[in-house]
Amino acid sequence: MKLIYFFCIFLLTSSSWSFARKSNQKNNAQLYQVQLTYRNISTKKCYALGKIKTQHLEAVDNLSKRGEIPLSKRAASPQAIGAVNYGNDVEWISQIYMGTPPQPFLVVFDTASSDLWVPSIDCYDCNNKRLFDYGKSSTYQENDDDFSITYSDGSSSYGSMEMDTLKVGSMTIKKQQFAMIYDMSSSFQTDVIDGIMGCGYDSLSVYPGTLTPLTNMYNQGLIPQRIFSVQLRPIRNKTTYGGIFIFGGTDSRLYKGTITYAPVTTRNFWQIAIDAVVYNGNNIFTSSTRNKQQIIVDTGTALMILGTSVVKSLHTSIKGKYVSSSNTWQVPCNLNSNTKVAIKINGVSLAINYQDLVREKVSSGSSWCYSGIGSTDSSIWILGGTFMKNYYVIFDREKNQVGFATPVYAY
Repeated sequence: MKLIYFFCIFLLTSSSWSFARKSNQKNNAQLYQVQLTYRNISTKKCYALGKIKTQHLEAVDNLSKRGEIPLSKRAASPQAIGAVNYGNDVEWISQIYMGTPPQPFLVVFDTASSDLWVPSIDCYDCNNKRLFDYGKSSTYQENDDDFSITYSDGSSSYGSMEMDTLKVGSMTIKKQQFAMIYDMSSSFQTDVIDGIMGCGYDSLSVYPGTLTPLTNMYNQGLIPQRIFSVQLRPIRNKTTYGGIFIFGGTDSRLYKGTITYAPVTTRNFWQIAIDAVVYNGNNIFTSSTRNKQQIIVDTGTALMILGTSVVKSLHTSIKGKYVSSSNTWQVPCNLNSNTKVAIKINGVSLAINYQDLVREKVSSGSSWCYSGIGSTDSSIWILGGTFMKNYYVIFDREKNQVGFATPVYAY
């Protein structure tokens, strides 16, 4: 079965990336510290792409309920790798390596997909990409089964399933299945990323039987638990580090207080249920007790995507508006701390910083800014960057749950 995904990605005007050296912390995790990359980009495309993605999430969820998507000791310390915050909190990008000796690639660690792919040296339209030269890898194993991902706007990548050594941070993962891409559509040709590393459940892979890098990290004894945790750091904090992904557990220095957990309701995406959407202490949306609202926790989406009626109510409350000519939601640029939006999960209201509701100006000199919240008519919503950068988020496959804690920016 071929699944469909979409991401909101923009072209970086400079090829200069600053990945600082790793540092050994007292818990022996290899923590990679990286610099933020600042750039103002347009948010307009994110709204339409968010709608498309939620429609696809709903389709996959329906297939899973019909049983048409099969479900698919250990070691040292959690392992960590840094991420560059790209394009005004549009996405967080990290570096991985394929082959022996290792060849570098820039990827999104995407919690809403489960496949790993990078461009091949045989790709005839992968302009300005880092290309995997399998002939130079002593650990490359040919498979050559067809691989295809078609994105909802018609963009696509095609290639073949292969096997080689993958390096993530300080971890060397042997015999990792991945797709070697030889043809990609024009929209991917202009993306800043070279590829994608999926962090969803194994069952979500487009190639049946594929084990995700997280699963192989655990199976090969590289991490002690099938848990990873994420701190997406917002540009508003003026921090010099873009983000941290911890594979194998949590880092207690990165959060404080208690962790609010929610069980995964469908083991494909990191899908959970929410209780309510809250504005200034009042529920403007409340889930049905017997049929709670489903939502995906997604590192690959910049915005928070909620139901259209809820988004309309929120923007009415904060004196925002929907602009049909551009299909965008907009808010006053001078929104202040009196604007209190929260998502209630497992009985706990998790607040969103008002600054994350305001993105770049619609035009120079305008008093209107793009909103960090988009809308969908689909039954499944998305907790993307607008929400996630307010929390330290734990993705736990040991207990099939997602946790949220108050972040601490320790370094």
